[in-house]
Amino acid sequence: CEGPAGTDGAQGPAGATGGTGATGATGASGATGATGASGATGATGVTGATGTAAVDTGSISGVVRDGAGTLLQGVTIATVPATTTTQTAADGTFTLTVPIGFYTVTATHASYTTASLAGVGVAAGATTSANLALSIATGTLVSISGKVTNTAGTALQGATVKVAGTSLQAATAADGTYAIAGVPAPGPYFVEVDPPSGSAYLAADTRAAVWASYTTNAVADIMLSARPTDAAVFVGRSACTGCHNSSGIPAAHAGSAHWRSLQQDTTRHRYPSKWPAVGQTVNTGITTTRDPATCSQQGTPLPIYACQITQGAYSFQFGGTTCGDGVGTVVPISGTYGGEGDGGIDNQNNVGRYKQRYFAKLADVAAANGWTYATTADKNRDYLILPVQVTESGDGAPTFGGYKNTDPDVWCSQARTFSRACSGCHNTGLAITYTQDAAANITAFNYIDFNVSCERCHGPGSEHATSGGKANKIINPAYLTAAAERQVCGQCHAADAGKSPNVVTGQTTKYSYPYNPAHASHVGNGWYVPGVYDISDFISNLTSGGFDAWPDGKHGKAHRQQYSELVASIHSNNPYERLTCSSCHDVHSLKQGPATFRTAFGADEWTFTTPQLKNNAVCLGCHAGYGPFAALTRDDVGAMHAGSPAATTVEKNGATKTYTQAEIDAANAAVAATVVDHMNDVANMGYALSYDPENEPGVGRCATCHMPNTGKSGGWTTGKDEFGGSALLEGDEASHRFDLITPQTSRAMVAGAAGKDTNVMPNSCGKCHARYRYSAD
Repeated sequence: CEGPAGTDGAQGPAGATGGTGATGATGASGATGATGASGATGATGVTGATGTAAVDTGSISGVVRDGAGTLLQGVTIATVPATTTTQTAADGTFTLTVPIGFYTVTATHASYTTASLAGVGVAAGATTSANLALSIATGTLVSISGKVTNTAGTALQGATVKVAGTSLQAATAADGTYAIAGVPAPGPYFVEVDPPSGSAYLAADTRAAVWASYTTNAVADIMLSARPTDAAVFVGRSACTGCHNSSGIPAAHAGSAHWRSLQQDTTRHRYPSKWPAVGQTVNTGITTTRDPATCSQQGTPLPIYACQITQGAYSFQFGGTTCGDGVGTVVPISGTYGGEGDGGIDNQNNVGRYKQRYFAKLADVAAANGWTYATTADKNRDYLILPVQVTESGDGAPTFGGYKNTDPDVWCSQARTFSRACSGCHNTGLAITYTQDAAANITAFNYIDFNVSCERCHGPGSEHATSGGKANKIINPAYLTAAAERQVCGQCHAADAGKSPNVVTGQTTKYSYPYNPAHASHVGNGWYVPGVYDISDFISNLTSGGFDAWPDGKHGKAHRQQYSELVASIHSNNPYERLTCSSCHDVHSLKQGPATFRTAFGADEWTFTTPQLKNNAVCLGCHAGYGPFAALTRDDVGAMHAGSPAATTVEKNGATKTYTQAEIDAANAAVAATVVDHMNDVANMGYALSYDPENEPGVGRCATCHMPNTGKSGGWTTGKDEFGGSALLEGDEASHRFDLITPQTSRAMVAGAAGKDTNVMPNSCGKCHARYRYSAD
């Protein structure tokens, strides 16, 4: 039998894909269509405006100086390839208009070697800068001539005129004229004059250097101040005011701290609020080991109390527990010293807001009963300076502070009387007699004026008062040499620890002011007279300890040392200007900024009345146009000054100059931008500064950086360093070196500061920046 049918097998795999078939043939092209007809021609368009001619010229502008940076006039400027030529103006500037292209600019003059600047490209309508410097060619000689007169304009014959730094000199003729040939040119020169031999005049010089030009001879007319004879005596301020009141000078002087700093009663007591009410007691916190009852040394320090036992009668009590307890020694206050600056009692704007001190008549000091004086009147004119003051500056001001309360030479002794320690600077027309022994104690004491008056600066005035005339027998410091005029102030502002020569032959006793008994029979009767003497003859330790400096040896640490710093500064030692104190201060009112300030640039001269230090008008009045301030003009400074609240007038070449508000605004902006650029370039201070020189701390004020307060008269001000520690911020007297004190200079003093912040000098940056203050701890 057959079996059942079998099932179908599984489906096999798919076969491979077949290959691509061949491409079909291309079909035939269609026939070309017929060309269309041309369109109609459009209407003619409107004619365009006439184009401007292509710009094919530009300018080359620049300044030409010599190797010392002096602006040169009359230099011929040309180009290669040749185009046109010009000559530099009085301020050394030039401008050439030339076709576009590349040039070599040449500067030539017979007195200089030719200078050139290659590759100066000029674009259409643009100005390219090209500044050049020339080297002096040898062999150019010119002359300096002029006339020497007294201050009344009378010609002086026989004066010797010298070109400083050379051996060149000449004598003045009968008409006062002179001519000195053979002066190498070009260059700046100071001209100095010695008066005729045996004459009644004093030496003088030019404060600004005269320019010996290669094209014209220099002219220097010089006036000489008169000189009192040895017979002249002091007559006092009242003898001067009768003739000079109309000048306004006596009124200005009457408001100055020089005239008002000493008061022989308590009417100028500035801080009565520091004293207690009648019958109450204030402990000053000051102690002393000297009891004025005997001036003897005490074993236990005595507390000093401020008292007002009856209304308006101020006193100090030494020892005891309360005012008027009958235990302590009471000394009445006879008068005050200081407290007159920056407002004072009657809002006078003076320099000197540091402290107020107090003095007592010797008649009110029991210990002085045994001190011998020629007369009671002589004794009553003398005082003791009490050992407590009110400090007006520094930390916690105003506050009671000590004054020689623990000093080794003691405040309570005959060696510390006002006549021996203070009068030589504070009084005018002094007459003293002293014992001829080692003590040299004062036995007779008198003065013409109790404060600084006219004759401290102008010399004894008796002969002038009787002869009249500004050129007769009186000293005018403005017509002395610059060095002598600086010494007018330097007689008292040169040395904190200034000492006279020995006052007794064979002994070593000195007084603490400029006095030399060797001149007792000459003009001044032993006291310094400006222009007649040199202060080194009156301050024996002027350069050997009188200057109390920081460890760097340059900057003053104590007060009244401005002269010593100024004479060592660039302002006294440069080829162009010999500045004096009066260059920056009104010498009669003591206001900061001179009453009148004259400044020249090229052929133009500006005169500013009452320019300010705070807004930089005094500094920029000289520095505009030079160095980092070359972009500023004197007109910029004049406009800035005219727009300040303190300004009165600005004159240019003798005519009153007025400025629009737009000009003032533009000048302020230019000054701000230039000063900020300078600070950034020198100190990398950044461009985010807010230029605000007139307000504290004076950001952008020249004096903030160049005159930091390194000196101390009243107190120090401290602040926090970057770590929160205490550090010295500043003193209260500005340095007059005019340099920058770097933070590194201060930091280097920390190692030797013995843990005292006051042994680390302030610097130019620390007033504003905590990271540049250095704690001695």
